[in-house]
Amino acid sequence: MKKLLMGTLLSTAVLLAACGNGDADTTGDPEEVPEEAADATVIRFLNGFTGGDGAFMKEIVDNFNDSQEAYFVNEFQEPEHYTQFRTGDYELVVMHGVNLETYSADGLIQPIDGILEDVGMSMDDFHPAAEDLVGLEEGHYGIPLDIHPLTTFYNKNVTEEAPETYEDLVALSAELQAENENMYAMGIPDSGLIEFYTLTLAAQNNVDLLSEDGRYLDFAQEDLADALWILHNMIYEDNISPAGLGIDGEFHAFMQDTEGDSGGNQTAVALTGPWYYQAVSDAYGDDLGIASIPQLGDQVAVYGNSHVISLAASVEDETMLEGISAFMEFLYQPENLSNWAASGQAPLHTETMNYIEENVDEYPLPYQNQQMFDDYVAAPAVYQFGEQIRYMNETVIGRIVREENLTREELMEELENATGVAQEIADTAPDQ
Repeated sequence: MKKLLMGTLLSTAVLLAACGNGDADTTGDPEEVPEEAADATVIRFLNGFTGGDGAFMKEIVDNFNDSQEAYFVNEFQEPEHYTQFRTGDYELVVMHGVNLETYSADGLIQPIDGILEDVGMSMDDFHPAAEDLVGLEEGHYGIPLDIHPLTTFYNKNVTEEAPETYEDLVALSAELQAENENMYAMGIPDSGLIEFYTLTLAAQNNVDLLSEDGRYLDFAQEDLADALWILHNMIYEDNISPAGLGIDGEFHAFMQDTEGDSGGNQTAVALTGPWYYQAVSDAYGDDLGIASIPQLGDQVAVYGNSHVISLAASVEDETMLEGISAFMEFLYQPENLSNWAASGQAPLHTETMNYIEENVDEYPLPYQNQQMFDDYVAAPAVYQFGEQIRYMNETVIGRIVREENLTREELMEELENATGVAQEIADTAPDQ
């Protein structure tokens, strides 16, 4: 498995998308429980699964509650669940892996190794990529749930196979343009999932974004400028992507109908989030292809975020800990965790991965995504990833994608600005 030290915290929009960004009601007062659970130990479980994936997690929770009477998992699916967790009272919370260092440094979560031991599990029960996601100096600050990397969706009516290299994309776009000037190989957005593109390009070009002191993200590197310039070339030199795509443009261009009244640009391929699977599947049916992301740089590598289940720092009661252990033991059975895979997510639990492999037709998307785990690049433990990378997301990448006449000198100046922002954020860490 390739490991590249880098750091990121997804922007709010991307975080919500990765959890599913559909409309959902919050689930009420954490102190309220059903009458039938009045005598049970109540475990308050908070997550951000407010989209289509929420129903799958709810099914797992309901099945656990129905399986016994001693414990009751009271699940809360909140769109602003990080804010809720900081201000509320919960025992379990779903975190994105890139947030663990921040929440552990702020004293809000605790190592979960004791829970693993109680249920007879260890990190050996997960794909090796899991260690990079949850392992901090003081222990493991979450039980790995899944990895959600960029996924390649492609239209089989337009291309029989997914492109595997940059050269494949150039050739595909030239072929499509010869027949229809509105057709392109793929689309590059100017915001939204652009952070996934950025970090994947850094990984594929072996760029180490971690500063020498391990505290902040060092963007001011010529090698990173080279890696990111690929995005500029894809639009303005090699005609792989149309210009002017906005937020989540990679998805919208893939769903565009060039034969319709809109006359917009359409792409044959989308490098986008797996949470869009239901939408693209509904639109394309049997004509939808799923593949690993192409190699755009010097080596095969993929970046994605992850979901992990963390234990609140306030939990000390032995009965509560026993109940949490019982829930984790139930969750991490392939017959139960496969319900999470049914939402399109790719679990890291090896027994469940094996189950998915044995049932590929039922779980095509998680199966495809777990093929990329060996080349997965995890983020390092850096305080406040999101704030450190915000300037990159909101300013630098936008200029690369939108400004045809941007110069390399201007890009390097922006990368230096981004590094300065990251250093300032790193200085706010509690141990500074």
